Formats: sequence, structure tokens, C-alpha cells
Amino acid sequence: MAKKYYWLKLPSNFFVDPKIKKLRKIAGGDTYVIIFLKMMLLVINTNGILEFEGIEKTLEDELSLKLDEDENNVKVVLAFLSSNGELEEVSDEAFLLQRVPDLVGKEGDSAERVRRLRDKKKVELLHCNDIVTECNDDVTQRKRKIEDIEKDIKPSLLLSPSPQRSTLDLKSIKSFREQLSNLCPTLEFSLCGKLGYSNEHKGFCLKSGYIYSLQTKQLVDRNESFEIWQHLFQQKNEIFKYVNTQIQNQNKEENYANNNQ
Repeated sequence: MAKKYYWLKLPSNFFVDPKIKKLRKIAGGDTYVIIFLKMMLLVINTNGILEFEGIEKTLEDELSLKLDEDENNVKVVLAFLSSNGELEEVSDEAFLLQRVPDLVGKEGDSAERVRRLRDKKKVELLHCNDIVTECNDDVTQRKRKIEDIEKDIKPSLLLSPSPQRSTLDLKSIKSFREQLSNLCPTLEFSLCGKLGYSNEHKGFCLKSGYIYSLQTKQLVDRNESFEIWQHLFQQKNEIFKYVNTQIQNQNKEENYANNNQ
């Protein structure tokens, strides 16, 4: 299985950020800042999503266990982050540390091999041009495929009268969400002109099983998320076919990189 490496890109002005300065001024503030940093590192590979797994009775207890920090100190930090717009509840068991998605850097080992390969001086120019052309064509086809899928998706039942909503197969939608998230955890897609989104909307992507808006740079709320998942579920076969094609293309590139190390 391919490895993926993550790191936290701490900005140079982190400690002069007004919110961080405010947190440090509280009695015991330095400890609170350290706990905040440890929390960000804890969710570095889930794009800032902090999930309550039920290991302990409360989120404070669970974080205290995971971070090896005092429960009361953790409770203070959570309260501060929540009241200052740094912590957002996205579900009953999931919370988003708002600034983490923009501070995370990551790279897979296959990407590292591809980059190293492209840095070699004696790669034939014609072959390089072929690779670039293929990549550009792949991106173009990907965008066209997503647009075709979106054109065929039927209007959401969420917009229908309430009696029809009871017919929704919630278990099937949940299963679809889990399958798609496992298969392509960073899938990007567009809903331009659909569900009330403008033609200029920048689209969405998946982050740790949740829908992230490329327009607002935030996770969408529960109602909007459910509406989008139901919307995508209408064309699940086409979406899975598209994703599998992308995975096959990626495997070809990785195999090429491995064979030319």
C-alpha cells in the first residue's frame, strides 16, 4: 500500500495571531496553545476533522487520553476554540478545526517517485511531451465526464414535498458515501447550475468522507451535505465507473515511475 506523508505548515505569524495571543494571555495559556497544536497534529491526516470515537464518555476525556493532557485543560481549549470560531460542529460526532485544512501539506511516495523521475536530466524530450499531453488530456476528460454526469442527475428529492422524503433509502446513500470515500477520498466534482448553485461556483471535493466547498473553503452544513449526497447517489454507477478509470490511469503512472527509477 502506498504511503502518504503529512506535515503541518505553521505560518510565521502564528504566535502574533490575535486569537493565539488571546489564548496565551489566559492563566496557563502556554499549555493551552501546546494542546491546540497537538490537536491540529492529531487531525493532520483527516483534513482537520476531529471525530469522537466513543472511547471515553466525553470528547474532553477522549482527547485527554489521546493527547496525554489534563482533562480540564482540554476542556478550556475546546471551549475557547468553539467560542472563537476555530472549532465547528459538522455532525454529532465530528468537529472541524477550521484552520487545519489550509495548513496541511501532504505527498504520497508515488508522487515523490514521479517527481524524482521528472528531475532526471536524460529523459527523452518526445516522451516527456507525451506524458504532459496525456496528463492534460486526462484532466480535460475528467472535467467533461463530471459535467456529463451532472447533466444527467435528476432533481433532488429533498426539493420534493415531505411525503416523498420518507421513501429515501438512507442506508443505501450512507453505503454509497462510504464506498465512494474509500475509493476516491479526494474526489472533486461540480454542481454548477444544479441545486441552486451558480454557473460560476468553484465546486466541491471530498475530505475525510465529508463534502468540502471549494467556493467557501469550508465543509458544507448537514442539510446541504445530505442534499448533495442524495444528488450524487442518483448517478452512482456512472460515478463509480469514472472513479475506477481515474484509479487505473493513476496506477499506470505509478507503474511507469517504478519501472524508471
